[in-house]
Order: sequence, then C-alpha cells, then structure tokens
Amino acid sequence: MTNQSKHLISALLILFLIAIDISGKCSSIKNLDSTDTTSIKVNKAYKLIKANANNSQFVILDVRKPDDFLKEHIANAINIDFKSEDFSNKIDLLDKGKTYLVYCYGGFRSKNTMQLMEKKGFKKIYNMKGGIMKWRAKKLPLSK
Repeated sequence: MTNQSKHLISALLILFLIAIDISGKCSSIKNLDSTDTTSIKVNKAYKLIKANANNSQFVILDVRKPDDFLKEHIANAINIDFKSEDFSNKIDLLDKGKTYLVYCYGGFRSKNTMQLMEKKGFKKIYNMKGGIMKWRAKKLPLSK
C-alpha cells in the first residue's frame, strides 16, 4: 500500500468519524415544532401546575369517571371520562395548541390518553405517573 493510499484512507476515516459526530449532535437538537409528550412524577407535575397557575394555555385533564372527579380532583382540572363512548370525540374538541397535564387514578388511562392525543396532533402533553393515588400519598392539595 502506497503512502498516498494510506493518506486517502486516513482522510476518509476522519470524514466518516466527523459525519457520525455531526449526525449524533443533529439528532439531539430538539425541533421546536416537535411533539413533547412525557410521563412525569407527581412532584414535577405539582411544580408544573404552580408555574402555570395563571396560564390559559395550560390545561389539567382528569380522565377518571365523573363520580371520582366529583369526590376529589386537582384544582382547576377538567374531566373527560376515559371510559365514555365519546371520549375520542371529546378529545377532538380540545385545543391542540395548548399544553396538557393528564392524570387518572394510577397512571394507566392517562398514559393511554397521552398517546391518543399525540396521535391526534396535540404537541405538549404530560402524563402524571402514579395518578391521583400518588398525588394523595404526597399529601398535595385536592379540590372537591
């Protein structure tokens, strides 16, 4: 192998490594138009609620049954029953441009709701892991 061949192979290897590095960095850059859906712990949800107390673009969505909602819920939450026949249609009526914190009793229905909302084009959705069960265990405030 000639010196010229060795230099060419070295140069190609360097270009390949640079390309890998650049593509890795590009994929970690968050697109401003991308969907932000994630499950968060109760303490983070509480901080999110407090930080958005006067934000009309922030919605707390309780997807439990209406009876459970009436007994206790997070202040300012709206209720859409996950198990209702028209659940998907009611979700369609919500403003897709707003940010949603979704919760249920233990986190299963709210996670499914978050995934449904993502498929329907909602951009910012948070699922509260552990639901109102964990919220209550942390002795965080509830409304009746």
